[in-house]
Amino acid sequence: MNTENFDHNLTDNTSSSNRSNLFYNITLAILTLAVIGLAWLYYIEKEKNRIQVVENVELNQAKDSLEYNLENMIAEYESLQTNNDAVNQELLEEKERVKSVLEKLRNERTYSRSKFKEYEKELGTLRKIMRSYIVQIDSLNQSNIALRKENKQVRTRYRSVETQNQELSEKVEEASRKVEVASVLRAISVSAEGLNKNGKERSRNKQIDKFRACFTIDENRIVEPGTKTIYMRIITPADFVLENQQLDSVMVNDTKIMYSAKRDLEYANKPIDMCIYYQVYETLPEGVYVFELIHGNNIIGSTSMELKKSLF
Repeated sequence: MNTENFDHNLTDNTSSSNRSNLFYNITLAILTLAVIGLAWLYYIEKEKNRIQVVENVELNQAKDSLEYNLENMIAEYESLQTNNDAVNQELLEEKERVKSVLEKLRNERTYSRSKFKEYEKELGTLRKIMRSYIVQIDSLNQSNIALRKENKQVRTRYRSVETQNQELSEKVEEASRKVEVASVLRAISVSAEGLNKNGKERSRNKQIDKFRACFTIDENRIVEPGTKTIYMRIITPADFVLENQQLDSVMVNDTKIMYSAKRDLEYANKPIDMCIYYQVYETLPEGVYVFELIHGNNIIGSTSMELKKSLF
């Protein structure tokens, strides 16, 4: 009888121990799965936050780039001038339109890629409109130049008819040459630098978004005051010229040459500071770049700068 009770108790204890082990294993498995699940949820949330931070940085960079381009466009409109009042009024209206878009962009509180694509599309439309005005103004300026040239030729013929004395003609011609030499504008303190998309000065070739040449047009009492067009010619290390978007050319020493950019100024026979910008559309080769400034039929100033190879 005692032996049977002992065996029975032993069996009960073994069964109880097995159930306890099974419960422990199940509990351990559940806790392990829970820890794995929590770790996975933590990873997913962390990855979402990382992606959101990257996207926010990219959107802010896109916004800064749009603001920079719109500000440059406003500056370009301020440099465009003509004697045509109707065209001047249209230029003013377009400049105000660009200012309105810039103000709207700066007041945006919710950013998205689709919204910035809309701004980029509108920026492209505004740029096309501005280029059409540049072409129109260039055409008007060329007409004025042709008229001034024709008037000068008429005056020359008139003097030739009136002047019969050869000696007097030679003296007048010599005096004219001296005046012509003295009438050339002169650019001093010329400097050039490369700028990145944020307008910061950079010297590595892959960082360059724009070139900027700054200088002072010196005082000249002989030059006729009024609107003057200054052309900038950028010569690469490979000895070719960075072209303007309209593929226009300018006369220098009676030869047509390609120029890179231009800007008008109102000259009042006093020193005036100005800068000319050139938008870069491709990666530039490393080396020394030469910047030439042109007015009329003359190179009035020059400088150079070196672009180094980018590290990345």
